[in-house]
Amino acid sequence: MIKQLNVIPARHWVNSKTGVKASIYGACPWTSAADKANWEKVTTGYTWERIDSDGSVTIGLCRTPAATKTEAEEIAAMVLARQADYYNPQS
Repeated sequence: MIKQLNVIPARHWVNSKTGVKASIYGACPWTSAADKANWEKVTTGYTWERIDSDGSVTIGLCRTPAATKTEAEEIAAMVLARQADYYNPQS
């Protein structure tokens, strides 16, 4: 169960020559020291940091990052409301 849902900047590696995007949570996207100069970490929207009741942390909600912080906050509120409805149904 979600204990806390924070809105955080969505950051990606972006190649300045090709425009290719890569996750910052995986392996380094460059293939050589020379290629490393072509990659930069950039903010590409807003995503979510999900902290569960057992203390585990997940980045993202299996969806594309929101374009704005306001949109991400609205989605977070919707997710938390759905969880509340699921675990506390009104009879």
